[in-house]
Amino acid sequence: MIELGSMLTGGFEKLRARPLISAMVCWMVSPLHLANLVTDLLLEWCRAGLPIALSSAPMTGSTSPVTLAGTLAQLIAEQLNGVVLMQLVRSGTPVFVGYIPGLADMRLGGYLGGAVEFGMMQAAAARLARHNGVPIYCSGGLSDSKVPDTQAGWEKMQTFLLLGVGGANFIHHAIGMLHNMSAVSINQAVIDNDIVGSAMRVLSGIEVSKDSLGVDAIQRVGPGGHFLGDEHTLKHMRSECYEPQIADRRNREAWEDRGATTTRERASQRVSRRFLKHTSRLHSQSLSCLRSITDFRLSRSRPDLRSTAA
Repeated sequence: MIELGSMLTGGFEKLRARPLISAMVCWMVSPLHLANLVTDLLLEWCRAGLPIALSSAPMTGSTSPVTLAGTLAQLIAEQLNGVVLMQLVRSGTPVFVGYIPGLADMRLGGYLGGAVEFGMMQAAAARLARHNGVPIYCSGGLSDSKVPDTQAGWEKMQTFLLLGVGGANFIHHAIGMLHNMSAVSINQAVIDNDIVGSAMRVLSGIEVSKDSLGVDAIQRVGPGGHFLGDEHTLKHMRSECYEPQIADRRNREAWEDRGATTTRERASQRVSRRFLKHTSRLHSQSLSCLRSITDFRLSRSRPDLRSTAA
């Protein structure tokens, strides 16, 4: 990875000065045990002076206390251990932490990614990381549902909002995930784009300013009037409200005229329209550089990935 990054940036020193890659290292085997091989790789990356994401994922009742507070306490201990270790190896190493507390289903024995408590712990972890002054990534957008459905929608939205309010710098596993990270759906990823957009609109809040209050517009329109053609409306009508890409907001008659499609069907149509027709080609010079580092072969079944001459 370091060689690839150096190739893309024009040399190792340029890569270190402006890193375009980071290592996400699951180095801690909860509770409180370092994975030897992964820790060795972590130290090597640390010596290179490149950004490192330390990931720890204790699971309530399984690899950490069953209580949310107890799991968070153990999580902080595990992660601060890593932060201190990195700075001892190379002072100033850029570090951000991955607080990924999970929940074990005490009834069925599985992993719960869509539970509301999952979002609560992620949000609390983000707050704790901010208190410690360390950038943080968390997991959001997980679901216990197996297909893109209503359950997936509400589970994803609640974690996105909780993480946003909690102040996570980066949300991992954000789109397309189903069945507790056991499945990925491109149709769900398209739906998630709307969910994330709505959550981000919530986080942007309601702007309160002289212009947004619209007092001048209220005075212009006066009692009994309407704001449809007012300059204030024309100025803000395209930016004030979030416009989802696949949600249907037409009346019932218009919806039926267009095929009475479900959200899942519209997502599938968008995938067919936009993504499955996309092609890309690798430049022959890029292929030569890549093959000087690692040996790989492109699939004959994917002509869109074959190289093209200069």
